[in-house]
Amino acid sequence: MMNLIPIRTVADDIKSIKIQWATNIAKAWMDILAKEIKNQSFKNHKEFDTFFKQAIVLIKTARATEPMLFNGLKACLASYKTLIDKKSELKTIQTTLFKTCKAYLQDIETEETLRPLIGAKIIKKWMTIMTHCHSGSVVKLLVIAHQQGKKIQVFNTETRPLYQWRKTSADLVKAGVPDTMITDDTAPFFVDNIYESDIDIDMVIIGSDAIKITGDIYNKVGSFSIALAAWHSKIPVYIVGSLLKVDTENTVKIEQRSGQELRSDAPKWLKIINYAFDMVPAKFITWIITEYGIIKPKDIKKSLKKWYPWMIK
Repeated sequence: MMNLIPIRTVADDIKSIKIQWATNIAKAWMDILAKEIKNQSFKNHKEFDTFFKQAIVLIKTARATEPMLFNGLKACLASYKTLIDKKSELKTIQTTLFKTCKAYLQDIETEETLRPLIGAKIIKKWMTIMTHCHSGSVVKLLVIAHQQGKKIQVFNTETRPLYQWRKTSADLVKAGVPDTMITDDTAPFFVDNIYESDIDIDMVIIGSDAIKITGDIYNKVGSFSIALAAWHSKIPVYIVGSLLKVDTENTVKIEQRSGQELRSDAPKWLKIINYAFDMVPAKFITWIITEYGIIKPKDIKKSLKKWYPWMIK
């Protein structure tokens, strides 16, 4: 008999931010989906179909801004449709979908390795670099540059209300990378080199939760103002973002999280707006560091057609 409890458990962990960051979320989902497809026993095709479709709904409704995950689900759904059209046996369906999930997980593992190595090449000696929130790929990139002897200095934001800077700073300091935290409110003025500034920023490098086909990107709220300040001062803005994060169907919505994150004892009738993400327009972005090279925002669609044609209808 089908069992959706493991799927629901992962969904709850993502909703509660126990599992966070786009790549980790995609990996967690594809991994649990693969395991349950392979290990569960289903009486017939109908029961499997019910399980698969309910699992997809649970996965897609856990978080709104997760195209890396949604693209993996798209690959699974396309594979499933082909198997159904061929009237495949249930065991064949389970085995094939398991392999589809695992292949996508391997794609993620590959791009996670490639992007930091590619991105480290853009960093020159003695650069001061600004980053925001936490991105495992950005941290790896900065650590690699440090290990190459480039003597960089990193500044990162506190990232309220969940303070993801703690993960970024802990990882950088552990690796010996000089790092300084600044408050979120300070960040745009701190980045801007035109007005009174104690420190000149050479480059902004941030991650991305989603990339639009137009080259705009979604990232932790606060990214817009930092990128705007950099654009105003003609400071290059680099986005570290896998092509697997491209939202080809323009379905991403900016998530609003509970006001309880900001103030648990808020007055009863106080309204609180708590955006989890914002959007950085393509015109603020200098380059996007992908697993297949460093590209201009305008070249997203062309790159997808070359490397992931299945993502574009």
